[in-house]
Amino acid sequence: MNEPNLEQMEGHPKKKLWLSLIIFGLFIAGIVIPMILNNQTWYRAERASWPRDLQYIVHPAFRMVLVLIGWGLVSYLCTQRYNQNRPTMGLLVGWKQGFKGALIGFLCSIPMLLLGLICTKNVVNHELIYSTLLPGFTEEVFYRAFAFGLMMQVLRFKLWTSAILTGVLFGLAHLISASVRSQPLGDAIGWIGMIALGGLFYAWLYERANWNLWIVILLHASMNLWWDLFDLTSSSMGNWGATISRILAVGLAIYFVVFRGVLRPPTHASASTIDG
Repeated sequence: MNEPNLEQMEGHPKKKLWLSLIIFGLFIAGIVIPMILNNQTWYRAERASWPRDLQYIVHPAFRMVLVLIGWGLVSYLCTQRYNQNRPTMGLLVGWKQGFKGALIGFLCSIPMLLLGLICTKNVVNHELIYSTLLPGFTEEVFYRAFAFGLMMQVLRFKLWTSAILTGVLFGLAHLISASVRSQPLGDAIGWIGMIALGGLFYAWLYERANWNLWIVILLHASMNLWWDLFDLTSSSMGNWGATISRILAVGLAIYFVVFRGVLRPPTHASASTIDG
């Protein structure tokens, strides 16, 4: 894998401490603060009086602010204080690699679209964007680029340690969702487990895709889109059809990224050129 050549920090505990406090502090804040607020009656009442669009974007916008603050601090400390290369966020990978990643992410979701074409279409409106494109972008930036990416690139955590930790927290963060909390306990645990596994997979794919975030953004957003646009359990295959279509989407992503290596960097590129 072609990743930023950052200095090993095992012999520099103070550096690792400060960077850990920034990364974990902002990451936990981005999960816990919305949860705490959402459990406050006064906050729910106040938020209900806001325009619908604002209600949807307030928590993702809060997390994006935390990412900007955290990324700025970490980049400054790495480059100006600790003589390290700046880590990559996976967004500014060049338009060709970005377009390729986004296209592959979308194409891998096609099995779900094909199933949807023979299923019942759900009644949707413009709010569909808040359950598809918005989480596809903001959740991948927050959980994968910021938390998972910095744990590996800066704090030097192992891949599976970082992926499991962020994946579990990704799943638990969805307890704030009314659609999850309204389900029976067993069903809610099942949904949280599936979401956590999805987060683990997205993290692994992000790293395997040479830190190209666009493939996971478009895969996440597209899978959400077909799931919300169609009732994928309404075909003659029932729940099995929905499950198989998602497995095929994941399998295609693994095929293109791992076996075909379509997002490998050009052989003449160096790790230090990957930025953003």
